[in-house]
Amino acid sequence: MPEPTTGSLPLAVRANAPADVPFPVSAHGVEWSELTVEHLHPLANLVARIEARDNPPFRTSPDEVFEMLSSGTQWRGVAGFATRGMANGRMVAFAQVELRFPGHVECVCQGGVDPAFRRVGLGASLVAWQEMAARQMLAGIPGNGPAQIVAQVETGQEDHEEHLKARGFRWARTYYELRADLRVLPQMPDLGRWLEVEPWGPQWEEPTRHLANRISEQEWGRRPITAEQWSMGRTAFVPEWSFVAVDKKGDRPRVAGFLMASRYVQDWAALGWREGYIDQMAVDQDYRNAHVVDALVVSSMHAQAADGMDRTGAGLGSANHSGALAVYDYLGFRTVGQSRLYAIEI
Repeated sequence: MPEPTTGSLPLAVRANAPADVPFPVSAHGVEWSELTVEHLHPLANLVARIEARDNPPFRTSPDEVFEMLSSGTQWRGVAGFATRGMANGRMVAFAQVELRFPGHVECVCQGGVDPAFRRVGLGASLVAWQEMAARQMLAGIPGNGPAQIVAQVETGQEDHEEHLKARGFRWARTYYELRADLRVLPQMPDLGRWLEVEPWGPQWEEPTRHLANRISEQEWGRRPITAEQWSMGRTAFVPEWSFVAVDKKGDRPRVAGFLMASRYVQDWAALGWREGYIDQMAVDQDYRNAHVVDALVVSSMHAQAADGMDRTGAGLGSANHSGALAVYDYLGFRTVGQSRLYAIEI
């Protein structure tokens, strides 16, 4: 799906925001309040119950929940608490919308319902609240650039998918989950005389951010992200598994590409093995035929294996699926799952 185009009307008009966004209706023994960082432990427990029932191939740590609730970006959330029965006082549902700026304006929806409180209408109420809250937040953004409200659907979440469709969300793209066994490792490709792969270090923070911004602008027309935005969301980042490809032919080294990997320890019990994860990779267009992608991935695979990991994973969007998938396939990765992104273009 192509990136949204710039609208002729201001975003404040296109958002078609409601004047007020009330809490979801209090019903089925559930009452609502504003979600805040003070709800860290009840929310972490709720997310753990949801993931124990749905069994996704990942687990959300309390640190990640704290990061979500204490984000420096703009966000809103609601929490539903049971008011009767054995669950009295327990958080049983939540929803959050967060503004992000990955080159265009994006309002990301997250949420969930306790397995014991499903199929009573809470899911539909949460999606309705998310859409209204997102529209109101987007209406406060100046300018007339592209904007979206987005929500991710994991495998098995058919009810959530139907609720999104009912509110006007449409499929935007698919994300593929890839995995490789680290018992047999591919060999490092020959990069020639001038290209080298170096370990991640503080000296590469700004050069890699500039490369990421340049690629994002060239390929997607997105605005650059700031140094503060670049450093966010790194709770699980492992510098020792992350690498930078450098062209040393000129007087000043030039970053040809980079790879950032993470360790999600909370996922290992659900997976049944120790696994690293390639979170982000970007390669300059001038070096995409020079085995830089292969070299970065192979370097990370060897580092993860040396650190005791059994397997490594990576995510790949359908927008760049075909070419990148061929490289991953060559290196021993196989597609093991997928999720779908639904969006409303504003």
